[in-house]
Amino acid sequence: MAWQSTWDKPTKTPKPPNEEENELIKQAKDFFKRASSWEASARVNFEYDYKFANGDTHNKYQWDNDIVAARELDDKPCLTINKVQQHNLMVINDAKQNKPGVRIRPVGDEASFEGAQIFQELIYHIEYISSAENVYDSATSFQVQAGWGYWRIDTDYINDKTFDQEIYIRHIKDPRSVYLDPDINEVDGSDAREGLIFEDMDRDLYKKKYPKFANTLGSSVLGNTGDSWVTENNVRIALYYYKEEKEDKLVHWINPESGEQVIEKVSDLDDMQKLMYQAIKKEPQAKQLYQFKSRDVVTDDIHWCKIAGDRIIEGPTPWLGKYIPIVRLVGTETVIDGVWDAKGHTRALINAQQIYNTMSSANVEFISTQSKIPWVAPSAAIEGFENYYQTANRVNHSYLPYNAYDDDGNQLQAPTRNSAVSSGTGYIQQMQVAQNELMMASGQYQAQMGENENAKSGVAINARQRQGDRATYHFIDNQAIAIRFTGKILVDLIPKIYDTVRVKKILAQDGSRMNVKVDTGAGQELQNTTDPNNPPMDNGQKITEYVFNPEFGQYDIQADTGPSFATKRMETASNMIELIKADEKLMGVAGDILFKNMDFPGADIIALRLNNMLSPQVKGEGLPPEVEQVMNQSAEMIQMLQGKLAEAEQKVKDKDKELTIKAQGLDLNFKKEAAVQAREDYKAETERVRDLFNTSGDGSGPAEILAPVVRQLIQGMLANGELNFKDEEESEDEPPMEGAQRGKDGLWYVGNPEEGFSRVEMQ
Repeated sequence: MAWQSTWDKPTKTPKPPNEEENELIKQAKDFFKRASSWEASARVNFEYDYKFANGDTHNKYQWDNDIVAARELDDKPCLTINKVQQHNLMVINDAKQNKPGVRIRPVGDEASFEGAQIFQELIYHIEYISSAENVYDSATSFQVQAGWGYWRIDTDYINDKTFDQEIYIRHIKDPRSVYLDPDINEVDGSDAREGLIFEDMDRDLYKKKYPKFANTLGSSVLGNTGDSWVTENNVRIALYYYKEEKEDKLVHWINPESGEQVIEKVSDLDDMQKLMYQAIKKEPQAKQLYQFKSRDVVTDDIHWCKIAGDRIIEGPTPWLGKYIPIVRLVGTETVIDGVWDAKGHTRALINAQQIYNTMSSANVEFISTQSKIPWVAPSAAIEGFENYYQTANRVNHSYLPYNAYDDDGNQLQAPTRNSAVSSGTGYIQQMQVAQNELMMASGQYQAQMGENENAKSGVAINARQRQGDRATYHFIDNQAIAIRFTGKILVDLIPKIYDTVRVKKILAQDGSRMNVKVDTGAGQELQNTTDPNNPPMDNGQKITEYVFNPEFGQYDIQADTGPSFATKRMETASNMIELIKADEKLMGVAGDILFKNMDFPGADIIALRLNNMLSPQVKGEGLPPEVEQVMNQSAEMIQMLQGKLAEAEQKVKDKDKELTIKAQGLDLNFKKEAAVQAREDYKAETERVRDLFNTSGDGSGPAEILAPVVRQLIQGMLANGELNFKDEEESEDEPPMEGAQRGKDGLWYVGNPEEGFSRVEMQ
């Protein structure tokens, strides 16, 4: 039988929850009750405001139900002229066009501006893959219309074939499904200790989605079946985050082996450091030497679990970040008499909008009744013709008969009706008042709504627009606070989630491309590894490659409010066109930037071709002018020095020649003296031979005695160069030595003429 993994076996029904799990479920439900009680009033207002902001002629959300029922019973109109929606959209769309962006700045010693830029691009990449703009826009719509919105940060595996995880910004469809710690003090909720996101799921769908726990629903294991978490038709699925305090000790010392400073929690030290910590801790002298100190600290560990009804179906699992990953976006937040509330832009406009709807409906009702003015006539005049007059307000009769005389022959008055009023002046005036009240309550005036008003000049209109922007700026500012908190969560998570080496292909905000190798084991924060001679390309665009270690340095987050990237591109293109009209030469140096910010097909190709035509100096790839000036000055200096060097070399050559001539003169004198000495030696040897031949007195001697002596003498003279057997008349044309001169007899002589020449007799 083939081996089978236990993973392939059918999943068994999970065991009943233990005491610890039951305690955690109770903790989550207690938090739910406490938070829902704190937000009870605000949630009622949220629902009313949200419906009112989206009221229309079908849902009648801008009318009270009792009034609608009464007016419909009397066949009276209930018109909805939704002006609140336009006032809200002014704020919402302004937030879309001027969405705050996360800005990372370095604050620690090991952090750099380049590393902050890479961090920022990683966050932009996370926002891109999460469609974060849609997430932010949805939350902002809830914030403006009803008072608050939410989104959350999540991690998930990249795909089913890897253990690497990615960070995502998740949309929350209904802000009322979120409860955050009521005890928070920070506007962004960064100090929250608990948070819960729930969904009421149909039972049948729950069983399909979580088959492992399909048979565990029923009576609550906590004995509390009235909490509505498990009903006949629905099961509440809750994602619960909570912090647990942990007491620890923070220590500091100078490592005696490496000399490095150690600041760590005792629980975070490795084995070697723990041994060293214990040794230094016990030795009083070492404490002072290695600057040892410690203090107690309390840290928070975040966990999460997923609860379905009365069971934990997932977790509890540690959350790697230090923040509850739920981001809140509020409008105007108040706590009055211990009751929390959050208002959107709608709340202040409700009454003025109701007045406008009522007056508009009443005016229509008034005008519509003018064709139904009753007829005034004596009863005898219409006797027998009652049917005509009963239907006169509904049927367009060609004539209305009446009795001109009564039975006695007396003339009767003809039926008449009062003249119709063209419009209800009072209603129209009240509608105008209501419209002005809408503008006063919102701070948004006609100049912002695209209507004409008394402000005619551009300065006056801009002043009105700035006034409206200031009146609603708190919505944009709170959005910036929420996005800044999102950046803090991401900066905290990135080093912990990107814990394995991976390459992120990033499209930067300026349109450039980069490959960032995230490596927490790299020895430095940031390194540009792009090959300058052969950079990677993508469709003709250069790709910059980096190795980035996100664990280096400390960073702070800012959220700058400004136009969205698309809006910036349009504004840039428009402004550049105006500048190029004023100076056409700019097209030759900035045309690629113009087309890069245009959106029509082929604009990027034109931009690339124009960029390739630019010189390195224009593109900023050449040397700066001040550097070129220094280099030119250096080149002139080098040329001057080369000239001086050539002069010095010539002087050296002349000196060498002079020294050579002097050396040759010395050599000739030496050779002259050697020749004189050789002649003296030769003379002495000759005399010695002659003396030998004269041993008998008559010049004769034994040959056997003289022969070895002569042989030895000649060999010695040959070896010392003292004999030259070359025919003097067959001397070569070239002098045998420097300074030799040929005499009249054809032989070579050296020496001073005044002192007498010496004949050259040796090679």
